[in-house]
Amino acid sequence: MIGAIQSEIRKIFTTKLWWGMGLGMAIFAFLLSMAAASLIGLTNPDGSSAGFDTMTGATGQMVYSAGLLGEFGSMSALFPLALGVLLITTEYRHKTATATYLATPRRWIVAVAKTLAVIVVGAVLGVVHVIASVGGGALVLTLFKDQSLLLTNSDVVATYGTSIVATVVWTLIGFGFGMLVRNQIAAVLIAVAFGFLGQLILNIAFAILGWTTAAKFIPGNLTTGMLVTADPTGGAVESGGDSYYFSWWLSALILIGYAAVLTVIGSILAGRKDIT
Repeated sequence: MIGAIQSEIRKIFTTKLWWGMGLGMAIFAFLLSMAAASLIGLTNPDGSSAGFDTMTGATGQMVYSAGLLGEFGSMSALFPLALGVLLITTEYRHKTATATYLATPRRWIVAVAKTLAVIVVGAVLGVVHVIASVGGGALVLTLFKDQSLLLTNSDVVATYGTSIVATVVWTLIGFGFGMLVRNQIAAVLIAVAFGFLGQLILNIAFAILGWTTAAKFIPGNLTTGMLVTADPTGGAVESGGDSYYFSWWLSALILIGYAAVLTVIGSILAGRKDIT
């Protein structure tokens, strides 16, 4: 088992794919956190507030996790999602999965090893996302806003951890989806299209129809719900009524559930297919 895990981790970190995706994600995280930070203290021509008056723990959560939030299109999440898809579909496309299964005939060991390797690379990307987000947000807050960074605020620190968890889960969702849709091009296009346009369309449709409860189950909204635990305008985020978010822990559990279902079903199907 240990050998299989080490082998799968080497497969990932000895290629350029993981750091290429990580670099792209870091750039988006940096820019989107800059954009979120620019809303702090922003006013309209008449003097009324156009953003958030000042930095608090809640606004800090938004600034330092902006790239993953549904309000910003979950743009950063598309990179771990695509990476998860590519990690498994590349093996099917180039037939390297065949050698893996021949070397380790018990396929459940391969499935566990691959899943753990995906969790590791997802966690690495999560750390990169946190660093890039803090860098982008802190740059704007320091140079243009004269605001406290609140880097050690308890709410903000909690968001660092949940950001890493969210990145891991999005990587696993892509990995599980890639096992279900083995065609690499189709899997990437479908996953990214749903991750961006699909969620946007569903949010608009559910808002028009008034289906607030259904909207809570959209992955982007679940991610927002687990990252932002307080309303940036003041007060706690409501998890019921007309809110688009569950409580942070329930949002996390449901999002993890998506990843678990896709990964388990994909692993079962992969274990039953003939190798070529």
